[in-house]
Amino acid sequence: MTSKPILQRLRKRAEFLFVRQGARAGRGCVLIEARRRAEDGPIGAGFTASKKVGNAVTRNRAKRRLREAARQLLPQHGLRGVDYVLVARQGAPDAPWDALLDDVGNALIRLRAELETGHRRALEIRASKPPKTPTESD
Repeated sequence: MTSKPILQRLRKRAEFLFVRQGARAGRGCVLIEARRRAEDGPIGAGFTASKKVGNAVTRNRAKRRLREAARQLLPQHGLRGVDYVLVARQGAPDAPWDALLDDVGNALIRLRAELETGHRRALEIRASKPPKTPTESD
């Protein structure tokens, strides 16, 4: 029996900047960025909305909705040891709940596939390299 993945909030700017350099997937209401932090561990989740989304009340509403969507979907579609940043787009505050869940779910599925194949590719490249043979100077 596997334990339920633990969600951990990203709060520091450095954590958000780290994830920004990773993979990303955009859907109608949301852009999700993801980057592997460790092989195993909690799933990191951060939330942001720019001023393009609206005033402070609207941005906070968008982030609350994204937090709830992530709480429901990250345990089943997220990868352990990966940090995710959910960026609200202009439609996020007022989108129908089902549409928002579809957008977040589809983006997470795409990112999962990309992160898993990317990780496998890195392992295959490492495995395909011939072992380093010692030289006389070693």
